[in-house]
Amino acid sequence: MTRAAAEAALGRLDRDAVAAERWFAAKGRTIVSIGLEDAFELDTAAPHVLAVARLGLDDGSAQAYTFALTGRPLRPAEPGDGAWRALAVAMADGRAIGAIPPDGAAGATPTAALVCRPGPAMTATMARATERALGADQSNTSVVLGEAVLLKAYRRLHAGLNPELELVAFLSEEAAFPAVPPLAGYAELVSAKAGLSTVAVAQAFVAEGADLYESLLEALIAWLLAPGEVSLEFATEVAADVGALTAGLHVALASRPDIPELAPRDATRAEIRGWATAARAHLDEAIAATGGDTRAMLRDLAPEIAESFTVFDGLSSVPRVIRAHGDLHLGQVLVAPDGYRVVDFEGDPLDPIDVRRAHRSPLRDVAAMLLSLDHVAGSAGRRAEAQNGGPLDRPGLDLAGWVPRARERFLGAYRDGLREAGEPSAIDAALLRAFEIDKETAEFTYAAKYMPSWLWAPTEGIRRLLHPDDG
Repeated sequence: MTRAAAEAALGRLDRDAVAAERWFAAKGRTIVSIGLEDAFELDTAAPHVLAVARLGLDDGSAQAYTFALTGRPLRPAEPGDGAWRALAVAMADGRAIGAIPPDGAAGATPTAALVCRPGPAMTATMARATERALGADQSNTSVVLGEAVLLKAYRRLHAGLNPELELVAFLSEEAAFPAVPPLAGYAELVSAKAGLSTVAVAQAFVAEGADLYESLLEALIAWLLAPGEVSLEFATEVAADVGALTAGLHVALASRPDIPELAPRDATRAEIRGWATAARAHLDEAIAATGGDTRAMLRDLAPEIAESFTVFDGLSSVPRVIRAHGDLHLGQVLVAPDGYRVVDFEGDPLDPIDVRRAHRSPLRDVAAMLLSLDHVAGSAGRRAEAQNGGPLDRPGLDLAGWVPRARERFLGAYRDGLREAGEPSAIDAALLRAFEIDKETAEFTYAAKYMPSWLWAPTEGIRRLLHPDDG
């Protein structure tokens, strides 16, 4: 295999198609060039190659992305071609693969290496494993191997240790937290030019795991459309379960004060000022990203939103910060026959690694999960009416009552879980509300850029947060 073959494969890519991919992080920008940084031969016979490409953008910036290539001539690999399995085999074998040298430089010392290592959950039969796409909408590429291992390849590369690798390894191997799929392996790019970047992480595959957001959404719709009446206590049991799960996660993440990168501590003044600065920036970004009635509404509500952020400037006590999940919501929880699993610890893929690995208030995770409960209820109401062909005359569930009761039960179970573990369990309600408003405000920018049809969720959510008594 030669670099020229990998370069030619990248040169044949449809730039517009690449820019349209979910994992392409520079939405709105045009790709003006695609150049090869490094290429690694995973399997000679197929052949399978992992290429690191530098995508030049129309604003003069550039971003690094991974591409799995296969065939003769090389082309982008699809799940099922075996290229991602070849990467998992390299993990299982613990191989370090040197970069393909420039043409005519055979025998030269590689300036980059793909370092692959196995984890406890790696299977011994990976070379014969089947390979299929996970089938979920993600900002990375995830494939299921042998129905036993899930490999996630980070399509956009960031310099530094990805928090998913760090936290999954810690939770499954050090903290013995049972609600995280254990590590099966990982691959890291070590380059003289760019340093270290996490390329892929493999975990045990939760074979019968279902996305909790979708599962709860379906249940709420069924209860709304069902004859009779479903009790709020029964219908909100899942919220209590998730509250206890979140508490257990936070207890586990804060369980090693002897490890500086993971030790819980008091927030610094600079961090708290940063919360306020970031929240106000999120408001400005939301107004800039939206248009029409949504932008007009945000401008009208901007003084109230900004007022809620003054909490950050006048906290009566110093908040505690830990290494939290960073992007926790119902869609990051799987429901399996033997319990729940928390997944996707990489944080916001648009943030740099140092931001994603930073300590943060655990109330940010709590706020995000509370908003997710609110969003799933809103989605259920909309879909139930669509299926019914109009408003429900006699809904089988009091959806307006479900949301506050689900919040109460989540927070109650969260406090109880912390208290039982001997952790501080007091929740600053004003700080939590500020985090919720900040998160919901940032949701406008995400929706406007990636899912305009989702704008209804933060629109309804921000109104409820600011005016809870309006019904």
